[in-house]
Amino acid sequence: MDDNNLNRNKFDAPQNGQAALPEEIAFLTSALGQISDGVYITDPERNILFWNRAAEDITGYKQEEVVGKRCADDILEHTDLAGNKLCSTDLCPLHKAMAGGKTPATPLTLKALHKEGGRVVVEVSITPLHSTAGELIGGIEIFRDISAKVELEEQKARFFSSLSHELKTPLANMQGYLDLLLARDAGGLNEVQEEFLKTIYSEEQKLAGYIEELLDMGHFEGTDYSYQRNVLDLSGLLENLARSFSAKAGEKGLSFRWDIVPGLTLFGDRERLTQALSNLVGNAIKYTEQGTVSLEAGFDREKEEIVVTISDSGIGIPGAEQKAIFEMFYRVNNPGASSQSGTGVGLYIVDRVIKRHDGRISLESAPGQGSVFTISLPGFLQQAQQ
Repeated sequence: MDDNNLNRNKFDAPQNGQAALPEEIAFLTSALGQISDGVYITDPERNILFWNRAAEDITGYKQEEVVGKRCADDILEHTDLAGNKLCSTDLCPLHKAMAGGKTPATPLTLKALHKEGGRVVVEVSITPLHSTAGELIGGIEIFRDISAKVELEEQKARFFSSLSHELKTPLANMQGYLDLLLARDAGGLNEVQEEFLKTIYSEEQKLAGYIEELLDMGHFEGTDYSYQRNVLDLSGLLENLARSFSAKAGEKGLSFRWDIVPGLTLFGDRERLTQALSNLVGNAIKYTEQGTVSLEAGFDREKEEIVVTISDSGIGIPGAEQKAIFEMFYRVNNPGASSQSGTGVGLYIVDRVIKRHDGRISLESAPGQGSVFTISLPGFLQQAQQ
């Protein structure tokens, strides 16, 4: 038998003395052994049954070193990008997928342990495996090394951050001098001079806002940006936002309504969710000249999801552009939108935040008929204590 056949057989089945693969998935191993992504298969208790060649290359662990062991036992030791441990906890993506019977909607970005002790950034897709009778027989994880991609993104993030900070310093000095001039600390002003200075001040404020958005984008482009996930009272967060934006809507003569079910709770980053939701509510007010803006939040018991809806009676978004609005720097080709300031990164950030929380965002809109953004987030309903 030649070397190629020896190598092929190595990945067709576990080694002698180790657990056999369920019949329903044993036929997959020959193909899985040859693909360029790392693949491993476990039983329902997360004991490794199969480990392909790419998994060896990415992690440094040979098949014979891991098959028969639990994937959480000092093998991969997955963490999130902030370093929070996932393996051997209820947060383990593979455990959650098998326990819930659901495949995560989007690939996860995690850090896996290399045999030599370092960490490899991997993009992970996970799905539970079921027999033809519907019985859970295990789970499969497919992962690829994206360390080079992450390094490139982090270089881009550092560039944006450096550029933003370099621009903020002279702008801050400009604002200081404008404040002094408008306060007449440098002498009197006639009406024309005051009007010119106020125009300059207004434009400087817009430019400062653009730079802040670029700085935020730099944070989100950095894949190592730390999300501080904790148990979060989303109802309370939304109530605070509603009260804050109610006054802003009132200044434009808009009606602002909110209806928030108490007890909406999730594991999330308060600061980032506040930013994302503020962007949506702020946009609803910004692009509505008359009528109503509303914020509603409830719980879908069937899907076990929190559903947040932000709607307005504003200018609306053409159907052909609705898929593009979450792209970086994209701005709607609409006279009402073009007259408003912005860099086109606000909705890009919203989309990134929601996806980082394993959620979804959708849009229903038509020109002149307003917009409805709907966010779905995994969470639960915390019942009030009696």
